[in-house]
Amino acid sequence: MKSPRMPPRRRVAMSLGGTDRAGSGIGVCVTELLPRLAAALDRRAIDLTVIGTPAEIAAYPTHHLTCHALPAWLDRPGVSAAHAMVRLGSVAASLGAEALLLPAANRRAPLWSAIPTVGIVHDLAQLHVPEKYDPLRMHYLHRWLLPAIGRIDQLVAVSDATRRDLQQAMGRDAEVVPNGVDVGRFATPPEVRREVPARLGLERPYILYVSRLEHPGKNHLRLVQAFARSGLAERMDLVLAGKDWGAGPLIDAEVGALGLPERVHRLGFVGDDDLPGLVGGAEVVTMVGLREGFGLPALEALAAGRPVVASKTGALPEVVGPWGELCDPYDVDDIRRALERSAGDEVRRRVIATEGPAHAALRDWSVSAERLAELLALTITTGGRR
Repeated sequence: MKSPRMPPRRRVAMSLGGTDRAGSGIGVCVTELLPRLAAALDRRAIDLTVIGTPAEIAAYPTHHLTCHALPAWLDRPGVSAAHAMVRLGSVAASLGAEALLLPAANRRAPLWSAIPTVGIVHDLAQLHVPEKYDPLRMHYLHRWLLPAIGRIDQLVAVSDATRRDLQQAMGRDAEVVPNGVDVGRFATPPEVRREVPARLGLERPYILYVSRLEHPGKNHLRLVQAFARSGLAERMDLVLAGKDWGAGPLIDAEVGALGLPERVHRLGFVGDDDLPGLVGGAEVVTMVGLREGFGLPALEALAAGRPVVASKTGALPEVVGPWGELCDPYDVDDIRRALERSAGDEVRRRVIATEGPAHAALRDWSVSAERLAELLALTITTGGRR
């Protein structure tokens, strides 16, 4: 008796272009999604091929995946963007892929693709924050990137706020697949919450902001001013963790002008091994950017059971739900009041320590991966027809 013939396996290609080699929020998303998405696709008889430069491939958990290495000179941002525009779709098709996943579609997208595309848009904050990016990048956005995003077959937004931005910017709807969090990873024991901050040179209780140092979008200057006005510096420090994207000198100048050089610490980029302990050891975690498409650090803070001060703009209200202390990111005194409330309300802090992780657990990365796998399988089946 003949054994039943197995259905042929299909293939999806995923580009790593524009994902910052795991050094940003988008990079965290790719790191968490890759193994889970590969497993979810495999259950649907779909193989995953990863496309990236050697440096991009090395930055992610790709050792069990099929990878296609692009030339190393494509690590330059401008060249990478141009390649994505004109060549990426053809490269994916040449590898036998029937769909192309763009995990950073708000940065890299093809003007034309030989196969259907699924693009994840994390934010369009530059449409809301004047001077968020320089004129050259804004020209790239309006002249090239937005038209390319408009041609993507299946758009995915990481939040309802980003979905609304897509509707307003180009009249396109999107499926909402929220980012997730690994609650177990941020449920660090007390000794880790003590050891990591101490090793990083933090001797006093601290308020934490995890974000790249970018002005004006990430709003560090108003946060420093609010911290100075609050009087919390008498018993706490302000800790800024993130790569310097050009705002470091501005922040240092403001800290000096306010007489806080001993109370404000810049740690630079904090790696995956130390981040959970740093978040878990904070008295308060802030996320006060002017416009966030999601805001992973806020969800990670709730997973660790820590109080969160979050902007009332963009996606942060839907991310933190009732457990975040919301503020107007343009109002220094409103940020100050939110910091004081979060640092001083011991009853609320005890509640968040229990209910914050329960809220965060509703958003697991495996749920996000399963939904993305469903959309990719549907895209292959329909040929990308909307």
